[in-house]
Amino acid sequence: MIDFSWIIATIVCFTSVIILRPVAVSWGLVDMPDNRKRHVGNIPLIGGLAIYISTLTSVGLFVESSLHVNLMLVSMSLMVFVGALDDKYDLNAKLRLIAQVLIASVLTFGTDVQIYSLGNILGFGEITTGPFSGVITILAIIAGINAFNMTDGIDGLAGTLSLVSLLAISVVITDLKMQVLIGVVSSALLVFLLFNLGIFSKKYKVFMGDAGSMMLGLVVSWLLIVVSQSEVAAVQPTNVLWFIAVPLIDMIAVMYRRVRKGESPLKADREHLHHVFMDIGLNSRQALWFIASISLMFAVIGIIISEYNLPESITFISYLFVFVIYNRLLSLRHKFIKK
Repeated sequence: MIDFSWIIATIVCFTSVIILRPVAVSWGLVDMPDNRKRHVGNIPLIGGLAIYISTLTSVGLFVESSLHVNLMLVSMSLMVFVGALDDKYDLNAKLRLIAQVLIASVLTFGTDVQIYSLGNILGFGEITTGPFSGVITILAIIAGINAFNMTDGIDGLAGTLSLVSLLAISVVITDLKMQVLIGVVSSALLVFLLFNLGIFSKKYKVFMGDAGSMMLGLVVSWLLIVVSQSEVAAVQPTNVLWFIAVPLIDMIAVMYRRVRKGESPLKADREHLHHVFMDIGLNSRQALWFIASISLMFAVIGIIISEYNLPESITFISYLFVFVIYNRLLSLRHKFIKK
């Protein structure tokens, strides 16, 4: 059943890209180059729509309907709709954030799967969230949505980082329905990456757009909560941070530097990790593989930590150490560029 669902997802995603490309051009749903976006030509923003359609089709055919599954699909649908509007009309950041809060609330309060525990991150006992569990869960989902959205700056990056996170989750998750969902999304992602990276032909190149990156952020962040907080929880809360390490650390570090400069944390700029690698001389493909390798290394660390059940306090302190080193290196980026 799982294998066949992957096949259907692959076929539907491939077909959707072919059909939606000319439609996107006529709708004006294309990404045009500017001072931040340095691609050539107007690229259709339909990769996310294709991944969504294939996921909706395969899950609808092969996963038994339940409240959890239905709310997941509803939330994905709403996220894709908001993302597509943002791709078309460039929505105000505050309006986009309000929409994300509402969508995250559907999953948080509809399924009652929330972040009730942060684990024993300080070594003095378990820290529970109590009456703030709903708010913290919504904030965590929003963080995941925007973390992946911010990585969508070079070809293949958001898709590859999402794929790494999904594959890491698939190793530890035990719920069959979620395994099918991960397999379906991963299959569709692989098809998208073939188009996005120009493997088939640069003539058929597409971007996933905000519809895709925000949807993937929603799916990954929700699965991380499920795998660490629900009745089928398989790992400690701190362990899942390693499954999303690169997008999350990069987002927090960039927003921290923006706030220190007195700027809005939601302001768009060229301060992300992929921009740094390209500024020091790597091309986009080299930057992609370098960052993907780092992400894969962190994901493997997370799996090993989960397998050997290492103390949560050590896991958390190690994660904070990585963040401090990362932020320090990025603060020295201009010295590296000069050399």
